[in-house]
Amino acid sequence: MKVRLSVSDTIYEQTKKELLEHGIEIDDGSELELIERQGQTEYLNVKNEVGDRLKIRVDEIVFIESFGRNMDVHTEKEVYRASERMYILEKELAGRGFIRVSNSCIVARKKIKRIKPSITMKYVLEMTDKSLVDVTRGYYYSFKEKLGV
Repeated sequence: MKVRLSVSDTIYEQTKKELLEHGIEIDDGSELELIERQGQTEYLNVKNEVGDRLKIRVDEIVFIESFGRNMDVHTEKEVYRASERMYILEKELAGRGFIRVSNSCIVARKKIKRIKPSITMKYVLEMTDKSLVDVTRGYYYSFKEKLGV
């Protein structure tokens, strides 16, 4: 059996050791994932453009955008690909300063550089990586409430 291990650095090695002792392999590509419920996710498992599996720090993420089943994770320097679904990423990042702004996008609150109102009950966000992200009408009021705009 293989599992993907998503736990904090403080317990990663001990958990890995115990799983290996019970014949369970650690594989970042596994569909089965063991997630730590106590504490918050520090890293997100992603792939770079050549398909190498990496872990990036959650605080490096500017925004996450979905295109069908593909999740593009944007940082200041690079775009990565995540395999989790949007609703799972939203739950994992809850309480970490991330806000859902459309059906296909989650942004890091700290990475919003400028908020530009639009005449059609939406906002356009300029992010720290210079990307522009739309807050759609369906998320307009919840966005306003969360940011106090």
